[in-house]
Amino acid sequence: MLKLIAAILEKFTLDIIPKFPINFRTSLYVNLLKLRKVRDSLRIRQTQKNPTFNQRLEYAIDSRYNLNKSGQKLLKYCEEVKLTEVEDAPVRTYMFTPENCDEDKYAIYFHGGGYFAGSIDSHKNFVSQLSRKSNLIIYFFEYRLSPENNFPAAHDDAKKAVDFIRNLHPNEISIWIGESAGGGLATGLVVDSLFDTNPDKLVLMSPWLDLSDKSQDRKFLKNRDVTILIDGMFDVGKHYAGNYGTDHPILSPIFANIESFPDVLIQVCTDELLYIDSIEFEKKLKDKGFNVQVQKWSGVWHAWHFFPIKEAQEAIDKIIEFIKSKEFHSSK
Repeated sequence: MLKLIAAILEKFTLDIIPKFPINFRTSLYVNLLKLRKVRDSLRIRQTQKNPTFNQRLEYAIDSRYNLNKSGQKLLKYCEEVKLTEVEDAPVRTYMFTPENCDEDKYAIYFHGGGYFAGSIDSHKNFVSQLSRKSNLIIYFFEYRLSPENNFPAAHDDAKKAVDFIRNLHPNEISIWIGESAGGGLATGLVVDSLFDTNPDKLVLMSPWLDLSDKSQDRKFLKNRDVTILIDGMFDVGKHYAGNYGTDHPILSPIFANIESFPDVLIQVCTDELLYIDSIEFEKKLKDKGFNVQVQKWSGVWHAWHFFPIKEAQEAIDKIIEFIKSKEFHSSK
């Protein structure tokens, strides 16, 4: 029964709603995503409270397949952007090159997916559009995923990728862009005192900056969020953190002792569970005197940027504006 429900919801998500005029799509997606959340809740209840490794792996593999499929169908690849795999990179790395690209800047994309999903297949269409609109070369790297590899695997892979890419562009302005878990991964590198490479600008889209369950304010958002299950989120975070604990400052930069930080733009939905992460992190940075801007959307959902809706286009336009802004006060 769950497979039939999933197939019907997928059909509406990928094939039917995108055919509606763009002004109608957001409300349609909100109602559809509520149904998908109910499906996910039923699926989680079918497993025991402490799932085995094989159960986690089965869920992760299924999620990777679905994320790859939706990423390839919801948005179109921008054919004006050339995609190549980077040779000799320490982890699998790809380069998006737009026509007549800006030679003074480059970007690195940190993908989301709860640390258990996400790949070039799930994100290439979105990143290609971002590359064309920003006129930037954007690098995309794949890090090891959970449950096969937990912390610090993704963090270590990210450090290798960033150092390798920095050596390719030693004198250019660097911009890091991360969504969801990728936003946490990028921020974790910035607050890591043992890692000396920081970006000039940081863009965070619906970032997961607190893997712990210490924020009681999240509970009032659990029914307003139309995509994320609060219990499932905590379980994923706890498993990924392992013996390091979910309040480890690299995993949860909310708890980090921050001494320096680049200019940062955060985009978040006021109804998503991770809204509190962004607001608390904004306060943390402002208290230290760093430059941070939080842009809020209502009526959408976690990482809405990947859907063919007008709010996603608005958000991407604001990201491009931030990237190109000459008002620049780097603490790199």
